[in-house]
Amino acid sequence: MLEHILIVDESRLVREALAKILCSCGVSKTAISCIENIEDALEFAQFSTISLLICADNATTDNSFEFRDELVKILNIDHLPVLLLSQKIVEDITHSPDVQVGTISAINHSIALSPPFKRHRVINALFKLTQDPIFANCSEQVNTNSASIASIVNNKTDLQEQKPTILVVDDESSNIDVAAGNLRNLYRVIAAKSGQHALKIVASNNHNISLILLDIMMPTMDGYQVCKSLKEIESSANIPIIFLSAKALVEDIKYGFDLGAVDYITKPLNGDLLRARVATHIRLQQQQLALAAQVSTLKENAKLREDIEKITHHDLKAPLNNILFETYRLTDKSAAKSINRAVNNVVNMVNNSLNLYKIEQGIYSVMPQVTNLNLLIHDAINAVTKTSDAKNITFELSGFDVQHNILVEPLLCLSIFNNLIKNAVEASPDDKKITLALSQHNQFISFELTNYGVIPAQMRPTLFEKYSSSNHNTGIGLGTYSAKLMTEVQHGEIAFKILDEQQTQFTVRLPSA
Repeated sequence: MLEHILIVDESRLVREALAKILCSCGVSKTAISCIENIEDALEFAQFSTISLLICADNATTDNSFEFRDELVKILNIDHLPVLLLSQKIVEDITHSPDVQVGTISAINHSIALSPPFKRHRVINALFKLTQDPIFANCSEQVNTNSASIASIVNNKTDLQEQKPTILVVDDESSNIDVAAGNLRNLYRVIAAKSGQHALKIVASNNHNISLILLDIMMPTMDGYQVCKSLKEIESSANIPIIFLSAKALVEDIKYGFDLGAVDYITKPLNGDLLRARVATHIRLQQQQLALAAQVSTLKENAKLREDIEKITHHDLKAPLNNILFETYRLTDKSAAKSINRAVNNVVNMVNNSLNLYKIEQGIYSVMPQVTNLNLLIHDAINAVTKTSDAKNITFELSGFDVQHNILVEPLLCLSIFNNLIKNAVEASPDDKKITLALSQHNQFISFELTNYGVIPAQMRPTLFEKYSSSNHNTGIGLGTYSAKLMTEVQHGEIAFKILDEQQTQFTVRLPSA
């Protein structure tokens, strides 16, 4: 009776474990055939006889009994005993009058075996199903060293998740065998023997396919058509496709790349080349997925940061506005003016923190207006009066006798000049002067700031980079960085140079109004 036993399961480990149990009971190796999917099983049935089917429910998305019935029709036999290894199947059929768990159904000649799939339970189920003495004798033996299919089935999903899945599409079984034989140790390999079957497998989303090896010359639907269809579907558009073909003409290869393939390997397949190409594209695919995940996370973080910034700004502005309002009640007008100026600077810093973030992300929309540059610089000088007076630093102004108008955003520019003049005062030795000069050059107004004291040599190459000046006594290293961003987003230029290793000169050029 047991001349031809067919085992159908997508896991090689499960197939080998079942075959090992059958052989341990005395079944000949030549009587056992192991097949990965139902399509190959149906083709196998056309040329071979089958006396017993061992099948897991994950071998088919349809009812396993329909698969068995189709085999019966192909084999032209009255019935085909089937041992079903699946919890899911058990749940589906326990309410059926035709099949009972652990017993033989007189109608369906089937047994559904629920976990755990211990060796002795598999053998007992086979004996109940077939009544073959070979299993009766084996079931009486206790082999404590035997492997349990349960552990294999339980670990199968984890093993498959660890291995990338490769879909091999070829109408020739020999070609599939060659490709699978070279890749099986490193990857989980599934196969399709037609373009339509390949599209069905991919559309099912059950296998998390990492790469497709696709033959070109296939009947009904060739590889080019399959590739085009896959690239038109959003869920499969990013799956890398490597064409396998004996066609080696340049125009054929180019056409494959034009359709979206990532590589092209000519037949006959070279195992080393195949493994190397597949490994490269699997690695690239994994890197792209990791990068996409990082981009998604960054976008989420950016949105969160912007939301927090907006909330913080709202919460800070209310008390600051109250302080501004109350300064008008002070009798000491000098103190009131100083407080008012300081609070306004804080409000501007709060506003510009979000602007700086948007500029960094490339999402800031500049809204320029005609602005008096002379007035902005005077405001920036007033903001550092306390510090400059304490150090006895004086400001020498040149070109301020003419009003210079620029086409910019006033708050952004005030922040630029606040940063540069504040840094100059902090860096300058006591009792020195800082020179500020304005001049017009073509369509730009140029602002030059010269102060004694030089930027350390090691900081000069990265001065405009983020946090490059974070070793200063004050600030967090964003002054020159933010000045550069805010200048360039307004279509301006900023630069610096060292004069005789004694002075530092910053130049800012902004569009003239």
